[in-house]
Amino acid sequence: MRVFALSDIHMDYNGNVLWLEKLSSIDYTDDVLILAGDISEDLEKLRRVLSFLRNKFAHVFFVPGNHDLWVRRGECIDSIAKFWRVLDLCTSLGVQTQPTKVGEAVWIIPLFSWYVKPEEGSDSLFTPKEGDDPTLKMWSDDYFTKWMALEENTTVAAFFLRMNEKHLGKHYDAPIITFSHFLPRRDLIFSTQTEATGMTVRDPNPSFNFSRVAGCAGLEEQIRRLGSSVHVYGHQHRNRHRLIDSVLYVSHCLGYPRERERGQIRGLGDGPKMIWDSAMQEKS
Repeated sequence: MRVFALSDIHMDYNGNVLWLEKLSSIDYTDDVLILAGDISEDLEKLRRVLSFLRNKFAHVFFVPGNHDLWVRRGECIDSIAKFWRVLDLCTSLGVQTQPTKVGEAVWIIPLFSWYVKPEEGSDSLFTPKEGDDPTLKMWSDDYFTKWMALEENTTVAAFFLRMNEKHLGKHYDAPIITFSHFLPRRDLIFSTQTEATGMTVRDPNPSFNFSRVAGCAGLEEQIRRLGSSVHVYGHQHRNRHRLIDSVLYVSHCLGYPRERERGQIRGLGDGPKMIWDSAMQEKS
């Protein structure tokens, strides 16, 4: 049994659909796929894609990303209602959204999450950027998500982090792989010198500061409390493979076709990235 990582497959793009359809029907039948969010805002498309992947893999794990919780189609009263509807859909398809031990070899623990904007608290991953627009006028979440059911003075990130708390104090009798859609650390936002080698440095949106909506430090605290060996995440549309203080952080995003064409997403290969092999009992 092997564990593979993938995120941000954005099935609203034909090029991404074609990429996914090329996945082998025989190579992964004993394996696990961790899909770290952002399939589609369209619930029917979400259902079809998850069903497709369930036929390819022995186990599929999923957490919703920000795009999955958009409600501009009016199918749910707000994004919390959409969240619960997505989880119900996953349950009906046999897609895992709760901690599960697979193959007697490893625990997979989904962590629900959102980002903390700099004005919302110290857990923000915000880093100043010259000339950025603090109003985030171009940020779609501010228009397409709604949080009417959220308690007063509670951030979206705090709401989701609280949902993870019940898993943190338990005993897990095998190595742990955690995953979230959003980033847990500020340093993961920025490319290392090695990652940037050969990449044309170009900022297509100088007024947009991604760190305002990247993730939250509370996720990192939960990862460390769980004693995770590997953490998979998405959202950033930049691939990472970094060992930091004994935790391997992996981002393996499909992203948008234009990002792949520009070379902004590299190392993608022809499929998801293997991060664990039970035969070796170690991370890759």
